[in-house]
Formats: sequence, structure tokens, C-alpha cells
Amino acid sequence: MIQEDKVCKMSDLVRLTGVSKQTIHYYLREGLLLPPIRTSRNMAYYNESTINDIRLIKELQEKRYLPLAVIKEILQARREGHDLSAEDHLLTFDYLFNQVQEAGVQQYWDEASFLAKTGISKEELNHLSAIGVISQNDHGNERRFDGFDITIAQALRLLINMGMVMEDLKLYEDFLRCARIEAQLMHDRIVHRHAKEQHPPLREIRDGLERVKSLLTAKAYREFFINHHHEGYEKGDS
Repeated sequence: MIQEDKVCKMSDLVRLTGVSKQTIHYYLREGLLLPPIRTSRNMAYYNESTINDIRLIKELQEKRYLPLAVIKEILQARREGHDLSAEDHLLTFDYLFNQVQEAGVQQYWDEASFLAKTGISKEELNHLSAIGVISQNDHGNERRFDGFDITIAQALRLLINMGMVMEDLKLYEDFLRCARIEAQLMHDRIVHRHAKEQHPPLREIRDGLERVKSLLTAKAYREFFINHHHEGYEKGDS
């Protein structure tokens, strides 16, 4: 028997969350919400926790600009007893996703719009896609790009304008591969090093990783300029 104080209808979800029926059905199809209890073909009841889930989805989309794939992980973690919606995690998500919020991380553009917004030529786009620096979402026979793609392409366009050629940008294929390895190691060795052991705050982890990369970058540039200076000095002396 259905307990009225613990379940609600679709009309209740719409009224209490301000989210449309169509959007809620979309969340259900994408697996963000728990499936309802069906009593007949046209009647379904939802656990009252669904209200809070929908509110959280709305907040994370509108205030944190998180993509649905990340929001789905947050909801799943909460159901498993973890809380990725805690402030520590949200601050890290802000850092990762807010860099492209103005570009519209959840919007998609076709190829013509992408080229117009970034100043990248079609030939350059094909090269950047081939090395994996620019991703694409195939929609039928149409290539579509999101805010990350546009922001990255605009940044690379600046480097090209400064004098780099497309072949030079292949180094970022290696950089991206190393970043992915780092993300996996951070997840496996630090965040989930032991099921019963609390990991350090995510901001502390992020700052530690950034510190190492910043120092190594400084080391590389420092060594280059020292060696370059010596080479120039020797040539001028001779």
C-alpha cells in the first residue's frame, strides 16, 4: 500500500520544484532520478526524496554550471552515503567548470558557429580534433561543440597569433594525456586510497598538484633561459 506521506505525483514534483514535466522526464531518462513506483500505465508515484534531488540538479546547473554527467555522479554518491555536494567538493567543481561558464558549458554549437566564434580555420579544427585537444559530439551527421571546446580553441588561437604553428600545438596532446593520468592517480592514490580513511580536503589536493606543476614549469623555463643566455653569450663573445 502506498504511503501518502512518503510519495508524490508528477504534478507535485512540478509544483514544488518549479521544473517542467518534460525536464523531469528527461532527468529520469538520463538516470539522474530514481524511477517511480508505477501503479498503472498512467499513474506513477515518486519518493519524496525526488523533490530534493530535482532542486539540487537545478541549483548545480544554474549556480555551479555543472554538466549533467557530473551532477549524476553527485546524486549517486549521496545515495551511497557520500556527499559530493559538500562545500569542499563544490569548490573544486567550481574551479574545474566555471572557467568556461561564460562560453556556455552546456550549450552546443555547430561547426560553422564554432569557426566563427574561435577564428580557427576548418583545417586547423581538423588538426586539433585529430590530436584530441578539441572534442566533438556527433549529432547525426553534424559535428557539435560545447563551451569547453570553444574556450580551448580561443586560447589556442591566441598562441597561433603569437607565432606558434599547428605542429607546435601537438605538444598539448602529450600534456592532455599526462593530465588524464594525473587525474586517475589523484583519484586512486589520494581520494580513494583507503575506504575508511578520510582524504585531505579537495582544495588542498588541488593546490598540491598545482604547486608541483607550477614548480616544474618554472624549473623548465629557468633552465631554458639560463642555457639560452649562455649560448647567446658564447656566440657574441666569439
